[in-house]
Amino acid sequence: MDAEAHWRDIRTALHYARAAVSVGLWESERRLCRAHLDPAEPLLELGCGGGRIALGLWREGWSSVAPTDLSPAMVELADAVFAEAGCPFRATLADARRLPHADGAFAGALFGFNGLMCIPGADARRGALAEIRRVVRPGGLLLLTAHDRERGENRDRWAAESAPTDGELGDRWHGSESGPVFLHAGTEAETRAELEGAGWRVRLTAMRSELADEPPAVRAFSDDTRWFVAERPGRG
Repeated sequence: MDAEAHWRDIRTALHYARAAVSVGLWESERRLCRAHLDPAEPLLELGCGGGRIALGLWREGWSSVAPTDLSPAMVELADAVFAEAGCPFRATLADARRLPHADGAFAGALFGFNGLMCIPGADARRGALAEIRRVVRPGGLLLLTAHDRERGENRDRWAAESAPTDGELGDRWHGSESGPVFLHAGTEAETRAELEGAGWRVRLTAMRSELADEPPAVRAFSDDTRWFVAERPGRG
């Protein structure tokens, strides 16, 4: 099955464009970005969807965010959301595994709403994390969310499952109006290992519910998820 087809569908893009307006920035996103990122420094956003996070950060005072997504429909609608709001950001078509940016182009990166977990295969996810590391300056940070198989809402179901014959434990396909959707749920240790295997050093990890009391619109939009803050080692 094509793990990217769902994200390229215009119906999916419309859902995320609406979320940019109706859901807005999560409280945990706001707090972590304020605590760990500099609003004046260039920030790369992976998997920007309909522009929800980039628009929210602009409204919080961020001046240089480069939103990217692998879906042409997402990029087009994100730009429409930005234009409607008067936001100067513009989205770029880019795959996290093959970024068109120069080495060390960004002070930090943000991969929100479990975007990393939409990539099938631990090796492919490590490849994306290594590519993101390439375009972040030494000492820069990556903030990302990831499904947690041991702490998420489906933990009891995952605990009862055995390793599949095809794929990895934690892989799941579910249906949507635009077709099958791939999502992976790792454990904290597994996702940490993927980050460290790509050259990142984990500085902080916590469930979203441990970091902030999210409003009802956010809880309806997304189940609880795990945040990671990781550093690219080296001198800044």
